[in-house]
This record gives sequence, C-alpha cells and structure tokens, in this order.
Amino acid sequence: MIKRFLSPQRSGVSGMILFGACLVVLLGSSCAKREVVRQPELEPYTGPVTVEVLKNSIGFRDIKTIKALTAAEIYKNGEPVGSFSGVFGYQAPDSLRTSFFGPFGLTVMEVLITRELLQVSLPSKNILYQMQSPGISFSSLANGRVRYEMQEEDDLYALYAYNGTDRTAGLVIKHLFDRTYLLNRRIIVYQDGREAVMIGFDRFNGKVPEKMKVSFNNGMDMEMELREAEYDTDIPEAYFNEIEQQDKKILPLQELLRRFEPLR
Repeated sequence: MIKRFLSPQRSGVSGMILFGACLVVLLGSSCAKREVVRQPELEPYTGPVTVEVLKNSIGFRDIKTIKALTAAEIYKNGEPVGSFSGVFGYQAPDSLRTSFFGPFGLTVMEVLITRELLQVSLPSKNILYQMQSPGISFSSLANGRVRYEMQEEDDLYALYAYNGTDRTAGLVIKHLFDRTYLLNRRIIVYQDGREAVMIGFDRFNGKVPEKMKVSFNNGMDMEMELREAEYDTDIPEAYFNEIEQQDKKILPLQELLRRFEPLR
C-alpha cells in the first residue's frame, strides 16, 4: 500500500520523503502485521428511543481507532476549488486528525478535532485557526453540566445539547440519527446560537462511515473519502497532540469562516 502511494509517478523525491514520513507517523511501521477487522453487520434498532440511547449511539461507538488514506474535494459555494490526498486518524473517544498534501507532498492543511480544541492549520500561510472546547464528540457523551433533549425531525432523531437553560444561545451541539439503525448521520456545532460547522457521515461500513462532509457557514465544504481503512490498530498517541503554535499567526476559527480563501 505505502509503496504504491510513494511511486515516482506521484511526486518528486522530496515529496516522497515528506509523504512517506506522514504515512509512517500515522500508519506505524510498515513491518508491523496489518490487522484487518471486519465490521459487524448492522441490525435495525427495535427498542425504545430515549436521550440515553441516542447519547450511546453517537459517532463511531465501539471502534477504538481508525486509520486510512483519504481523498478530499474542497468546494466554495458549490464550485470545486481543489482536491487533495492525505491521511486520516481517529482514536476513541474524541480525537480526530487529518493531514492533506498538495504537489510534491507538501502539507497544505491539517485539521485536529478533540473535545477540548478544534484547530485548522494552513502551513503555507503560517496561520493556525482554533476554537476552544468545541464540544464535538465521536463517542457517547458524558453527562457533565450539559442538558440534553431529543425530538423527531422529519425522518431523523435529533439530540440537542445545551449549556444552561437558554434554548437559543445555550445550544452548543446537535446530533442527528437515522431511525432504522440509529447511525449518527450529522453533527452540527453552534456558536452564539447559530450553526457554525456541520459534519455529515455517509456510506457506512457497519458502524463506521467511509465518506464525510465538513461544511462551514461561509459556503466552504470539504468532502472526504476514507480508503484502505484499518480499524482497532495502533496509532501513536502523539499524532493527536495539539498542533504547535510556534511562530504561527493564531486566529479564532470565526476568522476562517469569514475569510477562508479557496485552496489552489
């Protein structure tokens, strides 16, 4: 697998080294035995649907790790503006990181999502956008001080999470589930009562989606497909460390939503 993606036809020598280094960091030693985990077939959910049932249906459920190669398309107001290859890593309960590469294997964007932090790094611009405590979860939610409510929305179940009693300004996140399997189809993050980021999941392999779409409220969308995915295998914990600030210009995520320029 790695040999195919590092073939001379795909990049120059420097690109091979950089891309190869990223793959080694994420996928681990190429000498390690590859563990293939077959995802169990889903069965329709037939029990009562409650807040607790939906909380335990969030995200990737029992999956401990996912690592995969990715292919991504970037759109601005529905028009394609760029395409990239990259690597994707997830570690339970709430850590996800994706790196995208441009010509010659250079990193053009990194996205880190944890329960404490959401970061988007654009190395070519030396800019790091971030949001503290986005509240995004890919596993069942802890109770904490957040208040949860559920309701039916068209052909989906919706789980709302609120800070405090204000049903508008206090809304921080909403999860949407299909009625048949209770698969978590969308995660919507709110800021000041307004939708800021939507993460959609599609083409499920058992409980795990192989296609994702991240939409920002400025008309920018990123569609990402997972390829050659491996489940419940080792990923170095350092891969999910906070993206270092160093000499980067640090801006709030809202600036990205307002000013994001198409990647070319």
